[in-house]
Amino acid sequence: MRGLERARAELDGGDVRKARERLKGLVATYPEDLEVRASLAQAYRLDGQPTEAGRWGYLIGPAATDEERLAFERHCAFGCASRITESRLRRLLRCSDLSVISDDQGRAILASLPSKTLQRRDGLGAALARWIARRRAASRYG
Repeated sequence: MRGLERARAELDGGDVRKARERLKGLVATYPEDLEVRASLAQAYRLDGQPTEAGRWGYLIGPAATDEERLAFERHCAFGCASRITESRLRRLLRCSDLSVISDDQGRAILASLPSKTLQRRDGLGAALARWIARRRAASRYG
């Protein structure tokens, strides 16, 4: 792939920003290419952005370090969940079938992820109390 070769040459030449932009375009064009995703992770790593390096190398074993994956998870975890969920990961990685963009280590990571966001454990009474508090605040300050 000619674009990937150019991006690698730009990375080797120190033009990380240009390589990163080229690789982002290649990910959009070839969303299932693991080599493009790993190269994009490397570009973000060289640019000092561990969260994004963790994002693009998340499911590809050697493409991201454990620290980068953890930084990505912490940045993108939603609500009361401490880990990113599989459904949110699909949106962030722009791929509906995550097994296609993962190697063996990535599939092990996928198996350990929660599939849905955790729901609140408080019941109807607590939900009603929150609703009343919001209504009172809106009438006072709105």
